[in-house]
Amino acid sequence: MKDIQIPEIDKALTKKARGGQEIEPLAKARNMVWCKGVKDLTDITNPKLDEMFVWKSADDSLKNAPAKIFERIEKVGMYPRGKGRGLKRSLPEIVEAVDLHPDFQGTAIFFNSKLWELFELKTISEKEILKRIDDVFSEYGVERYPHPKIESWRYGRNPEVDVQHPVNPNELLRLQAANLPKITWVYLTLLIYFFIKTTISGRFERLLKMHTDSLKDYFEEGLGDFGQECFLDALKKIQSIEVVRIF
Repeated sequence: MKDIQIPEIDKALTKKARGGQEIEPLAKARNMVWCKGVKDLTDITNPKLDEMFVWKSADDSLKNAPAKIFERIEKVGMYPRGKGRGLKRSLPEIVEAVDLHPDFQGTAIFFNSKLWELFELKTISEKEILKRIDDVFSEYGVERYPHPKIESWRYGRNPEVDVQHPVNPNELLRLQAANLPKITWVYLTLLIYFFIKTTISGRFERLLKMHTDSLKDYFEEGLGDFGQECFLDALKKIQSIEVVRIF
């Protein structure tokens, strides 16, 4: 399969952490998407959010210089180290603390979504794809219908192998009723794309575009110009994942 041509990402736009290690656009995007998800729910200032969630002890917020954690994440997607490291929560701990607050329940999904994990895979099998799809239904308490059989020969597969659709149209309606976060819909759409790759022999350029448009919109709507850079990085990772077929 010939990959879609992707412009080279300007490495100068990707800052480095201490020690010279590059921080990938998607790592910063993960932090920024979470921060935006939190900020969309409140008018509370960044310093106040630091005071509420960054320090392990409330007294430490008064004894130390401003943490500026939320400010840095919002602007550049990076968790600043600085002084007082032992007194501050790690970013995953901050995400958990924020999610436990009644005004911000449900925001952890922006950071903990399986979407970010998907980008790091080297290979994915049909079995794993179907399990991941099942996990989405299970997480949101949506009952599944039996998978409808389809004719194998239409998909260029071994006619001796039964082929199933990964998601029934009626199931999609149930998921819509469950009010899934948009990031979960994006993740599910990519899983369906990977499943289709296990059933079709041929070119995937059009299918890739169809199933990544929602990812492109998600990044660009949430992160602006930087979102485009993130999408291009994600697209390269998606194309590099080897899909293991069963024949």
